[in-house]
Amino acid sequence: MRPRSFQEYVQGPIQIGMGLGIISLLARWVTGTTILSSPESMVKYGVFGGIGYALMGAIALFMFSFIGRRVRQDFPVGLTMGDYLKTRLHPLGYWILLVILVLTSLHTLFIQGMAASTLCQFLFDTPLYVGLFFFFCFCVLFAGFGGLKFIHGIASFQVISMFAAAILIPLYFFVKEGIQPVYDGIRLYHPYMLVINKYDLWNFIFAGLLVGFGQFFFDLTSWHRLFMIEIKKVPLTFSLSGLIWITFPLSFSSLFIMVIFTGGFTDIHSILVGLANKITTPFIFILFILCAFSAITSTFGACLHSLISLIVANILEPFQTKKSDQQKIRMAYLLSILIGGMVFVATLFNSPTLLELLFYSGNIYSALLAPFLAIVFSKGKVANFIPISAVLAIVISYIIQPYVSDFQSIWFSGLASFTIIVICTILTFIKTKWRFFKTKLN
Repeated sequence: MRPRSFQEYVQGPIQIGMGLGIISLLARWVTGTTILSSPESMVKYGVFGGIGYALMGAIALFMFSFIGRRVRQDFPVGLTMGDYLKTRLHPLGYWILLVILVLTSLHTLFIQGMAASTLCQFLFDTPLYVGLFFFFCFCVLFAGFGGLKFIHGIASFQVISMFAAAILIPLYFFVKEGIQPVYDGIRLYHPYMLVINKYDLWNFIFAGLLVGFGQFFFDLTSWHRLFMIEIKKVPLTFSLSGLIWITFPLSFSSLFIMVIFTGGFTDIHSILVGLANKITTPFIFILFILCAFSAITSTFGACLHSLISLIVANILEPFQTKKSDQQKIRMAYLLSILIGGMVFVATLFNSPTLLELLFYSGNIYSALLAPFLAIVFSKGKVANFIPISAVLAIVISYIIQPYVSDFQSIWFSGLASFTIIVICTILTFIKTKWRFFKTKLN
């Protein structure tokens, strides 16, 4: 059914409670990246890399519960993250962050497109563009045209299918193979995966925490859900979501262990092929495919809807104040087609791994962390140097990236924005005191 107003398109007809809030957050954060990148991190950094990946997301969601409570206390009513930023920033800083929000959201959509590409290559013996075309059409229809009411309508089914796969498939394998043979196989073929004191592992975890905090704190969909949940239930909803979320990457990491314990592998595609060969029960195979499809579509749909809502409500509306609700909804439909088509084309002509994609944007999210915290915990409007510090840190970190490791550039990006904010704050304080002193003298 078509939304009656633009607000209903953006937020649905009612304010949601803790149960639907958790389902909505899990539908956003149990992603194609969760299913495919957590095993990839385990393969690259060992078993503890998979555990570290799970902890990163869980801790970030838990910390966002405190951020969310502070935001809702200061700004109880809003539609998008842009509404909050408008009250906290001057025009220059506001537009800087809006541009960054749009770019990071498009990057998130691209990551899910790459996950869908991996799944299509694994499933279908057809040209890649055929499977991707149907995937993007489905996401545009249910999220871009259906609005939040339709997204929530299928979110429960998506989360149930993901839970069923996360519980039943590892259980099926461990009952079938046994735990001891799996452990012995890992020790024989991949002993490095059991080492905890690898230098890269700790680099991965600490850099991942910076990226995770920045990504979760600056995510349009999380903010979108934040304004929909009842204020008193915000902290518990986000905390419980983090606690439940951690089971998914751990489950899928254990699932892929069941594939590689009998021998070697080349990449994530070879692991998926090995998984298909090991699943001899049609029900289990269908459940895995349904889980992967649900995770990718739910995340893509939620991010697409939140991005469209931001563009219409905060970027286009100030220039077209006389648009009616139905005109805004039609504009949202058009944007969903344009954005879906753009990401579709970008996905067809690019082929980085999901883990590379996740950490390539790490400099951006790390640089945004300090400015974001300054915006939330400051009183009144914050100075323009705070959002500008993020831009400077991002530019500098990408300039030095060829000369340092990826993890070092992420740390440098976060440290640079923090340092710029501290220096500018001190200079502003000194300048204010000097003006006060000169006034007293006069």
